[in-house]
Amino acid sequence: MTLKVSIVIPTKNGGDLFRDVLNGLENQVYTDLHEILIIDSGSSDRTVELAKDYGARVHTIRPEEFNHGTTRNIGIGMAIGDIIVLLTQDAVPGDKYMISNLVSAFEDQNVGGAYARQVPRSKADILTKRNLNNWLTGREKSEVRWIHDKKAYDAMTPMDKYLFCNFDNVCSAVRRAVWEKFKFSHSDFGEDIDWSMRILEGGWKIAYQASAFVIHSHDRSILYEYKRTYMCHRKLFQQFGLHTVPTFRHVLRSIILSIVIDFKYVIQNSVSRLEQLRLLVRLPFMNIASVLGQYIGARNERLGFGKKKTGV
Repeated sequence: MTLKVSIVIPTKNGGDLFRDVLNGLENQVYTDLHEILIIDSGSSDRTVELAKDYGARVHTIRPEEFNHGTTRNIGIGMAIGDIIVLLTQDAVPGDKYMISNLVSAFEDQNVGGAYARQVPRSKADILTKRNLNNWLTGREKSEVRWIHDKKAYDAMTPMDKYLFCNFDNVCSAVRRAVWEKFKFSHSDFGEDIDWSMRILEGGWKIAYQASAFVIHSHDRSILYEYKRTYMCHRKLFQQFGLHTVPTFRHVLRSIILSIVIDFKYVIQNSVSRLEQLRLLVRLPFMNIASVLGQYIGARNERLGFGKKKTGV
């Protein structure tokens, strides 16, 4: 059975990568790809014009209206597909079978959502490649998760529950009938994992489709690494009570340990002396930003004064 598919992409100044995304979607072989719907929140480049050139339907909102959860709800509400594929504006389809492989998860009538594998860009540095490939979205084996033992689920540690509920809207798909019962929450960050936990607890399944993949990674600045990690760990404490770096003593230990591990990895694996030198200079600051983001984000959420970081 072929399911009618709509694609929803929130955009703002998508740049050159957005053209690659649209090219990749144009080349998909899926037989019932019905529409591409763009929800743009104030692009000042050619994002909107480019989307229209590729035949996409564009709906605009004011920049201040953007929210990770509600903006996606707007798009899904406007779409007519049985399955809604959600992409970010920089997630380039890895091959022409991305949609068909992702949507195949819904042959199981109990699957409410599915998410794809993320492959780092060829120009990404070796630490970015290692981190992404070793994370849940880098696995090469597909998996379907559901709660078949409520007592065991309730007894999970915060970290185990987080890993169990993982979901990623960089490239995902949701069954419209499930979304109508479980819409995305109004959320500044982490709308995907919040949704995943709610549908799992509602009796549905989540699929990870390794055969469906997108090319996606970021060369993050030190400030952006801090802000993104801060927002992530605010959300993880709010949702799971997870505090990966609970005390300042853990901060110091985590910084030192991560720097040592990364130094060794760079020395053993860099392809050139220039890349090696660049990474060795940069990585202590990135590790400090990451560890402080984990510590301060969760601590601030626990104390009730966590704040949104702009640009994340």
